[in-house]
Amino acid sequence: MFDIWGFLLQTLTVSGVAVLLLIIKALLKDKLPPKWHFSVWSVLGIMILFPAGILSRYTLFNWQTVIEFFKLFIKDYSFTRVLFPFPIIKDVPSSLAEWIFFVYFAGVIVSLFIYLLSYIRIRVVLRKGNSPDIETISTINTIGHKYKIKPCKIIVVEGLPSAFVCGIIRPVLVVPNKTLDEKVILHELFHLKNKDTLWSIVICILRCLHWCNPLI
Repeated sequence: MFDIWGFLLQTLTVSGVAVLLLIIKALLKDKLPPKWHFSVWSVLGIMILFPAGILSRYTLFNWQTVIEFFKLFIKDYSFTRVLFPFPIIKDVPSSLAEWIFFVYFAGVIVSLFIYLLSYIRIRVVLRKGNSPDIETISTINTIGHKYKIKPCKIIVVEGLPSAFVCGIIRPVLVVPNKTLDEKVILHELFHLKNKDTLWSIVICILRCLHWCNPLI
């Protein structure tokens, strides 16, 4: 995306997909398993990374017509095409449309920075963690063995309200310094098994790309 029109074409097309998926999920509700819901939202993720209008296909509506109509009001007669789903600034902004696109681009960078800062803060907290005692290790290993899930490194953090998994390459299971709830630990172990920390990063990036779109 090289201008605000490219972003609008991309985000309107993706919004069409989001609306369809929300309707489908509302109709089916809990009739289908969680993996199906995951697959459904994966379609939205793919569409965000798929240039809008490629092969002259759009979702719900010919959004190209809408974009070209609005461009007439500012006497922009160029044809909008999305060749790349990520924003790229080519020149210093000189017009209102270019400045709006720059604001959108800045929003993407700020959103990414906020997520990065949050991750750094979590890592700082984890450095203050302690090694678990034998009882905690035994409890978690027993739960993992029961459901055939191999646990990862464990860290105990004081004052933590609940357990969570952090990291991708070397994930750690962070637990509070209190009696462990088997269901909570099992929940986190399934996050570990399904590589949900990786998917969380992908989702964060996709949300940053469309930070100003409430449907995304």
